Amino acid sequence: MAEYFFELVAEEIPAWMHDSAQATLRERLTKVVEALGVAEAASNVTVNSTPRRIAIFLTGLPEREADRDQEVKGPPRKTAFDAEGKPSQALAGFLRKNAATESDILPATDDYVRIRRRIAGRNVAEVIRERMPEIIETLRWPKMMRWGKGEHSFIRPVHSIVSMFDGRPAPLSIFGIESGTTTIGHRTLAPARVEVTNYNDYVTKLELARVVIDATRRRHVMAERARVLSNQVNGAPAVDVSIWSQWQYLTEYPGVVRAEFQRDFLSLPEEVLVTVMRVHQKQLPIRDEKGNLTNYFLAVLDNDGDPDGHAAYGNSFVTNARFADAKFFYETDRRRKLADRVESLSHLQFQEKLGNYLDKTRRIEAIAAAVRAETGVDAESARTAAHLCKADLVTEMVKEFTDLQGKIGGIYAREEGQPEVVWQAVYDHYLPVNIDDTLPRSAVGAVVSIADKIDTLAGFFRIGARPTGSKDPFALRRAAQGIVQILLNRDRRQVKIGIDRLIDIAIAAHGVDGAEAGTLRDDLLAFFAERVRTILEASAWGFAYDEIAATMEAGWAPSLSDLVDRTAAIKAMRTDSNFLSVLDSAKRIANITAGEESAAVDTRRLQEPAEKRLNELAGVVGEQINEMVAERQYRPALESFAGLAPELETFFNEVMVMVDDPALRKNRVALLRRIGGVAMKIADVTKIVVDRRDYRA
Repeated sequence: MAEYFFELVAEEIPAWMHDSAQATLRERLTKVVEALGVAEAASNVTVNSTPRRIAIFLTGLPEREADRDQEVKGPPRKTAFDAEGKPSQALAGFLRKNAATESDILPATDDYVRIRRRIAGRNVAEVIRERMPEIIETLRWPKMMRWGKGEHSFIRPVHSIVSMFDGRPAPLSIFGIESGTTTIGHRTLAPARVEVTNYNDYVTKLELARVVIDATRRRHVMAERARVLSNQVNGAPAVDVSIWSQWQYLTEYPGVVRAEFQRDFLSLPEEVLVTVMRVHQKQLPIRDEKGNLTNYFLAVLDNDGDPDGHAAYGNSFVTNARFADAKFFYETDRRRKLADRVESLSHLQFQEKLGNYLDKTRRIEAIAAAVRAETGVDAESARTAAHLCKADLVTEMVKEFTDLQGKIGGIYAREEGQPEVVWQAVYDHYLPVNIDDTLPRSAVGAVVSIADKIDTLAGFFRIGARPTGSKDPFALRRAAQGIVQILLNRDRRQVKIGIDRLIDIAIAAHGVDGAEAGTLRDDLLAFFAERVRTILEASAWGFAYDEIAATMEAGWAPSLSDLVDRTAAIKAMRTDSNFLSVLDSAKRIANITAGEESAAVDTRRLQEPAEKRLNELAGVVGEQINEMVAERQYRPALESFAGLAPELETFFNEVMVMVDDPALRKNRVALLRRIGGVAMKIADVTKIVVDRRDYRA
């Protein structure tokens, strides 16, 4: 089996773009390898990268493609043969073009002449040489650059390319650059050209040239170095996955340096220090054994050491300067209370058609007050937190360090003596940001977070700025997802309000009424429904798509926690042998009553003993199920519904539903609807997909 090795050297690629680019390349190359007939193709594709290069290694490749048969469509039969059945010029030309004869024509299956010809497999090196330029040149990056005369577009200008098949050059051209067999070492430590013969030779020689091509290995080396440097000052590196994911793509040679900042800066809020180091400087704090921040930190170093301390000094100098700025902003902000800043929000635009941040604050206050009134949250705390939640947007600290919005407001509120529940609500009101994020720490924080997010959703939907496809510039999906996550929570922070009611409150806060309000409500409900399905499918509950579809069909917007309980009951019940009785009964009722008018059962029109018994049983069982549903005992309710199956079977055997008498037919349909409606309080079980073999003894 053969190997293929490819390397592209370019200017520095931003660290945060590497993972997605590698995933895209891996996916495309796997398809190429699969097409060559390689089993388990994904394991034969390796993609690595450093700040300056992308390296690809394909293994287990055949020397040649397998020969294959190809069916070729020719001219219509009516033009391929004349009236006497002799070949026409059109057929002769088709056969000549494909080096075929009349004996190669396949038996007729449609109105066209077809032949099957044997296609000889090409040299795999040629196939790859043909595909690689397309794969690389069509790779889309979040940001693109043009260079030269502007004819090429890629993440950064490309300098050189290596392309080798089984140790031999496989010449190709990408962006007008011809491939060769030489690469270059580390930009400063070993910048000489390096001749390579294959992938293993490439990895070995680059290591000697101070380049570690494997990002995971660079990360492990840096992690161990960080641990050693931290131990030397009786500390440990802070836990921060995002920093490590960036560090591994900021270096070609995995180095780490320890530096320190002035101890008096530790008087600043920890959030400020960590944000400056983590976000702005890509540095990793060092914490002591109690978890407290120290004045030491770690920085990435694209070098094998810092013997003269220049890198440590440079990091310290820049970090101290940033902290000095932060301290000035902090002390300036503290001269004015948050409450005094609220009116200044009128000078900060939220959105052109939705007003400024003071307008948004007033809507948040109105929404939070309405939600609080229906959920029992403390009124004064919710009012104060909603009033202050956006005030930090006009502080000097947030102007400089935008990542601190919300957090700084909470810190300032705490230092001003606001109650814990208030300052925490201000601090937390942007949470959750993603599906793995924490929730606000209190019910007050949850109410303010919901109010902020639903105001944003209702506002942007009102002006028609909705997500389309993969585009969501205002993060509306994230806002809806955050609301769903909060409403699914069941601890002391639980907010018991339905999404339908929440939407109505937000629409009223935006002053929308009439037909426009109805349309906006429907659109928001549909948008939320997609988020609910997505979150429940990805949740730890392990719900299947059909279980979610079944229970949502029976209603979901009034209570998400109730939806979860019903879905859990369906999930548990579907493994029970009685579930087929539930499913068959529901499906039979649905099929018979489809398209029929709804009506109440008229007991005077019940004629047959079987339908009279079924009606009586429906009343008794229906009452039992209603009581169970009221107490959210959904599985026992489903089991009670399954108990109706024998009587339903007798009814179907002895009673004709679709009789000619319209009044009698309508009454029997109403009886069946009465039975089916009992189950629909829990779920539309007809949407559950089952394999009946799973229920056989």
